[in-house]
Amino acid sequence: MSSKHYHPASIFLHWLVFFLVIAAFITIELKGQFPKGSEARELCKSIHGVFGQLIFIAMAIRLVIRFKYGVPTPTNPMPIFANLAKMMHWILYALLLISPIFGFLYFQYGGKEIHFFGLVWPQFVTPNPETKKLMEGIHEFLGNSLYFLIGLHAVAGLWQHYVIKDDTLRRMLNKVKAHA
Repeated sequence: MSSKHYHPASIFLHWLVFFLVIAAFITIELKGQFPKGSEARELCKSIHGVFGQLIFIAMAIRLVIRFKYGVPTPTNPMPIFANLAKMMHWILYALLLISPIFGFLYFQYGGKEIHFFGLVWPQFVTPNPETKKLMEGIHEFLGNSLYFLIGLHAVAGLWQHYVIKDDTLRRMLNKVKAHA
């Protein structure tokens, strides 16, 4: 694989995670529209949990692809921006892997079943209301951090595309060949 292009699986997984994160955010925000304890609210939480599990799986696969095939050499000639972009990506990867884990623990410490396409996860921890509250707080903080960082990531991509005029966004969209 050329160091000028993203692997097609990396591109696919980038956009898959993008849509899964949007779906997870929508379902958790929708949850607030229903009264506590209602069937609709619980359904939103369950669907949010499935999206979280899918995000975790997609991100794990994405990291394997990244380690196996690498990423293209940055086209921005300013090392500070390349280093900031690398740092941003690793922070996003970490949050997108860690946040679902804390969501999983939130359900587990709450004593709730966690479903994944017809399967039910075994109970790994003893339910504990205090620890459940802690896991919820951490998961919520990570989710709010993702709102901010994903927005910053998008702005940086658009800034690179329209101001710096490099190939980063085009390469991730797989629309045109990157310049030599």
